[in-house]
Amino acid sequence: MRKLLLSSLALTSLVSLLAVQLGRAQQKSATETSYAKARPVLEAGIKAMGGLEALQAITAVTREMTGTRNDEGQGMQPVFPRVPVPPQTNRPRIKSVRDMSGQRIYDELDDVIFGGQPLKLRSALTGQTGWAVNDLSKNLRVIPPASLNNARAGRFRRYPESLLLTAWNRPEVLRWLGEGEVEGRKQQVLSFADSDGTEVSLYFDTRTSLLTKTEFLNDDPVLGDTVLETIYSDWRPVEKVMLPFRITDRIGGMLQQELRASSITLNGKLADSLFTMPEGYAKFEPPPPGPNVKKLADDVYSVLGGYNNLVVVFKEYVLVVEAGGSNRSSQAAIVEIKKLAPDKPIRYLVSTHFHFDHLSGVRSYIAEGTTIVTTPSARGVIERAAAATHLMRPDALSRNPKAPIFEVMAGNKREFDDGVRRVELYMISSPHVGEMIIAYLPKEKILFEGDVLDIPEAGVPPAGDDTADLAKQIEKLGLQVETIVPVHGRVGTIEDLRLALSNR
Repeated sequence: MRKLLLSSLALTSLVSLLAVQLGRAQQKSATETSYAKARPVLEAGIKAMGGLEALQAITAVTREMTGTRNDEGQGMQPVFPRVPVPPQTNRPRIKSVRDMSGQRIYDELDDVIFGGQPLKLRSALTGQTGWAVNDLSKNLRVIPPASLNNARAGRFRRYPESLLLTAWNRPEVLRWLGEGEVEGRKQQVLSFADSDGTEVSLYFDTRTSLLTKTEFLNDDPVLGDTVLETIYSDWRPVEKVMLPFRITDRIGGMLQQELRASSITLNGKLADSLFTMPEGYAKFEPPPPGPNVKKLADDVYSVLGGYNNLVVVFKEYVLVVEAGGSNRSSQAAIVEIKKLAPDKPIRYLVSTHFHFDHLSGVRSYIAEGTTIVTTPSARGVIERAAAATHLMRPDALSRNPKAPIFEVMAGNKREFDDGVRRVELYMISSPHVGEMIIAYLPKEKILFEGDVLDIPEAGVPPAGDDTADLAKQIEKLGLQVETIVPVHGRVGTIEDLRLALSNR
């Protein structure tokens, strides 16, 4: 009787345990359910490319690509209204090498910037080092070790064969988003978080299971909260796998770049020289983080960074030329400017031209109530930037919205003069952009210009048609220039301009 009672109790406990486990199985969390729906979609996408084993067997991929860049944020004039295919600005030629087994990366770009400046760039990432060289100016920049992992994640994310393997190896962050549609084709959409923190959405064609596109949200300084897309098409067999021969990039729905592969080679032998830091180049380390103030003359400064500016302290106010490459950097620059002249308002900001990267810090100055002196063509872009929504990363203007105050140059010259300091603005037409402002300080013989002469930290400055035009404008206007402050690069002299033209 005692044994029977014990057996009965054991059976009851077992039934209770099974019931609890069954209840748990039936009550999966939303996270578990989302993962369970996403996993087979990713599996099908990998299978459509040739299968997991075939992708894992790829040791190296080399791509040769050419294409066009249709960038609405560049060109001669702004695009109003926005159109799906903006005017063409560049024709890049690209070589891309991915060493899957060694986690090494090599990229090569041959192009001409709008305005005529040639580009010939190479860069590489290995396990411990990273470097980038400009083969025309003969300078070499070392990529900080702390930046290597994030840079590597972004570049491997570029192509489907490494992207899908990355997602496969991070199952804990794989999530189902739902069903969608791309150009009339039904899609299954999932997402994963990459190692650099980027949340990437993956769209798989319901019919073929091939990857249609990726997208992620971005806080664009001019366009606001927007979506960046990379679209894959023209899938073809390459040995045992399927790969796209056409890659299209869009920002906010607008075409930005379209590349077509002329060849894709798998598992070829890679020369170690591709990834070896070259010798014989002028080497420089990146500047320390944060704004770096350089005094040029009494009451004349430049806040240096990726986008330099010019700061002139007048008796009653401060004038700044160029906003900077981001709202974060311009906010930091404003802090430094207020240290230089704590009792004076930043009354004027000169925005040299409409190109989006040069207006990317303008919102910080609008929040300050600064009057923006600019060209007629730049006004509409600045108004768009001021009205853009920034919910992901609210800035000073988001917290205190206000309309921009403008002084649009009506003629070709505008002067600021308080009897001690004098700044002359000239609006010119350049091969780089239809309307551009250059700033000249006659007493100090300083010229500030954007884009038409980039002076690298080391090596010879490159020169294009726009550089030659700058030299003609200086002569035509009778400017006695000694110091040149470029938006990009180091503060130089008139000799840097002459050197660039002599090596053109």
